[in-house]
Amino acid sequence: MLTRNHKILLTLLYLTILGEVTSIILWTVNPSLPSGNMVRFTLAVDYTIAVLNATIMVALNLIALFLIRKRNKWGPLFLIAISIGNRIASHPIFIGGTHLIFTIWTATLVIFSYLDYNRIISKKD
Repeated sequence: MLTRNHKILLTLLYLTILGEVTSIILWTVNPSLPSGNMVRFTLAVDYTIAVLNATIMVALNLIALFLIRKRNKWGPLFLIAISIGNRIASHPIFIGGTHLIFTIWTATLVIFSYLDYNRIISKKD
């Protein structure tokens, strides 16, 4: 039986993967804003690096999703590690305060991953 926290974590992870795929599409097809700095409307400094980062994160998030759906105790820990690593690696990619939104999203993922991990560990004891 799925717990409420587990369902929320799965939903957040599905939305994360959908967001990453959407960002890849937007960064690939959107035009530059006429600001003189070749900034795209997604506020990424270098969209090619952002696309590469998002592509890697889609693959890693799919692995995390598979592990979490199988109730593997390493799934939530893997998600926590890749989420924090992604935040650190992607900080220089974004212009201005845009990164704060993604940091809050990551914090939410980490919290629900931790809750799910605790639930898995307590069931095995």
